[in-house]
Amino acid sequence: VTAGSRADIIVVWATLDKSIGRAAIKSFAVERGTPGMEVTRLEHKLGIKASDTAAISFNDCRVHKSNLLGNPEIDTKKGFGGVMQTFDNTRPLVAAMAVGVAKASLDHTKKLLKEYTQCDYSAPINTVSSAEAEIYRMEADWEAARLLTLQAAWMADNGQPNSMEASMAKAKAGRTCNAVTLKCVELCSSLGYGEDELLEKWSRDSKILDIFEGTQQIQQLIVARRLLNLSSAELK
Repeated sequence: VTAGSRADIIVVWATLDKSIGRAAIKSFAVERGTPGMEVTRLEHKLGIKASDTAAISFNDCRVHKSNLLGNPEIDTKKGFGGVMQTFDNTRPLVAAMAVGVAKASLDHTKKLLKEYTQCDYSAPINTVSSAEAEIYRMEADWEAARLLTLQAAWMADNGQPNSMEASMAKAKAGRTCNAVTLKCVELCSSLGYGEDELLEKWSRDSKILDIFEGTQQIQQLIVARRLLNLSSAELK
């Protein structure tokens, strides 16, 4: 659970009917201090260390029916699938985070290298230095990720189905951010690898943006299902 050790309320997904499992999943708001709820472990992570990730256990934990979020009626067609629709709104947000980290890394790299590399966007790419060419390629990838993210977010804001677009944005932005931050570390050599500069931190932080809210493989699977019009059972 993100911020699980500090949050006053935890949102928990649990089934209302064990016999049908995930088809009866609903969301519950569980308050800190509820008997039976316990933070059991804080994860030690590669990056995003300012955001704690907590493991939480529930033993004989009872919550009032008013803690249920949404309709209490069980609809097997909307149970797990309805919960998964949450990601149509959150994946563009993660993509936006990736776009931001990648942009920060690019801007900082250009600042660190300005004494040696002056980006001249009017020059043919085969006449510029290797470092400049790498920056141009990264900026092109970044722009593609940014536009996909804007599209997915706009569709979410306007109530349009965006499952495929959200997954495309998340996949592209997450992968681009990870590649850009690592390449920026490489271009800046010892400056990029040292803890005195933010590039080292951003390169570690970027990996989670390629993983949470669904990994690359999950996003590609979702896009394939939408393009081919196949169910999860038909295309695993």
